[in-house]
Amino acid sequence: MRQEIRSARKSLIEQETELEEFRDLFPDVSLSSLPDSVLNDVQRGVPLAAAYALMERRNAHLRQIAKATNAANDQRSSGSAEGNSTGFLSAAEVRAMTPEQVRKQYRQILLSMPKWH
Repeated sequence: MRQEIRSARKSLIEQETELEEFRDLFPDVSLSSLPDSVLNDVQRGVPLAAAYALMERRNAHLRQIAKATNAANDQRSSGSAEGNSTGFLSAAEVRAMTPEQVRKQYRQILLSMPKWH
């Protein structure tokens, strides 16, 4: 019986230590807001602070991938479907464009060309 009590005390102390570490590292995060993925990791034996840090790192990585994907899509895009606010580009504006800008605004340029008298 005493061994069980010692074991329970040790477990409780370890849990309190984990909670203190978590609060020190993530003071603005409430325990009630922890996502299920963090709680699942803790149940599998991952320390609380490590599980939360891993989740944060994964989320940052996913945001980075999304940002890179969006940037790549922007590069391949022909530009906004709305065009510019005037709906017309002058010949001087087109001459001042880089080749990349011309590619992106090609449709708008074609629509503007008949107005270049």
